[in-house]
Amino acid sequence: MEARSVAEERPRRGEPARWRLWALVPIVLLVAVVSLFSARGGSLLELVGENPPPADEFDVRRVEFSPGEIRIRVTNPQRDDLSIATVTVDDAIVPYTVDGPTTLGRLRSATIVVPYDWVEDEPIAVGITSSSGIQTTEEIAAAVETPEPSVSGFAGYAIIGALVGIVPIALGLLWLPSLRRARPEWLAAFMALTGGLLTFLALEALAEALELQAALPGALGGTGLVVLGVAASYLALTFLSQRLGRAGGAATGGALGGLALATLVAVGIGVHNLGEGLAVGTSFALGELTLGTFLIVGFMLHNVTEGLGIAAPVAEGERVGLARLAALVLVAGAPTILGAWIGGYVTSDVLGVVFFAVAAGAALQVVVEVGRFVARRAPGGLGSGYAVGGFLAGLAVMYVTGLLVG
Repeated sequence: MEARSVAEERPRRGEPARWRLWALVPIVLLVAVVSLFSARGGSLLELVGENPPPADEFDVRRVEFSPGEIRIRVTNPQRDDLSIATVTVDDAIVPYTVDGPTTLGRLRSATIVVPYDWVEDEPIAVGITSSSGIQTTEEIAAAVETPEPSVSGFAGYAIIGALVGIVPIALGLLWLPSLRRARPEWLAAFMALTGGLLTFLALEALAEALELQAALPGALGGTGLVVLGVAASYLALTFLSQRLGRAGGAATGGALGGLALATLVAVGIGVHNLGEGLAVGTSFALGELTLGTFLIVGFMLHNVTEGLGIAAPVAEGERVGLARLAALVLVAGAPTILGAWIGGYVTSDVLGVVFFAVAAGAALQVVVEVGRFVARRAPGGLGSGYAVGGFLAGLAVMYVTGLLVG
């Protein structure tokens, strides 16, 4: 009997590896079918109809100005190759050089360098004509010199990021002593308000991601890029919440509370503020100084409420020292500085989509954790008047302060 059981065990040991290989078979076959359709699918589509050929237009990604020079970054969004034939400035054909190939394959980019004495603050229009005679025109309301990387520039963006992200969140944490004295039902209402704040931030970030994605070439994946960003950040924050739960001993129901939940809220807000910094930095890089100033003031008023969102779970737990509170402020606010640097000096529309998609996923995951907390601690649970009122108040506060930004 023992010999038979040993003989039966041997094939079983190899079974897990064999089943893992079988699990790869559907994926391999799917890749093969998709590849075959991509290569030969044109003849199949001809059976049901034909699409009109796309216009041979370029995507103008960015126009930069330096003394006596205009630099135009273009991308080919079409499946077929596109060649740069002529370049115009204010409807006049101008000489140019290309930093890269003049014929661009699909999703390939090049920078067109035009020697031109532009006039500061004057409107200007640049046009790129393809070899088929189709012109793509980009109008700039006011020509302003594009800032170059410098120590003073980095310091300026850092100060702007601190004003937008760190200062208002630190001011919002000053509500902490008042929250510690609040009755349990009112503290639950403020926690629900945190959920409302984060829900608004999540939907706002998702809308921004979809809007930016609509301007990208369709070959970059469409809304799939947004979905991937949301899913990746949601899963990453779920993993972080589980680690914080083990460290904080969240045994009952697995719901976070106190400093652990405040940390998760700060992380979610920080990822969102990365996108805010990107918007501010990009506005200054493109010379839209009035818009940038308006965004700074609006985001400062908008972000004070984020400090309240961090203070509410801290008030529920044990006393927290100033060092940990300062760390929470930096986690939530410092990413604004990084976003301002990236927006000011890096030319990438894809990054904006990814940042806002990641922010949406992170905020949604934190909303789930806040909801679990309120359901466990609020008198009456999620259906209580305090919880519902707090959630709606959070949405209303973010909407009203968001009007100052929009």
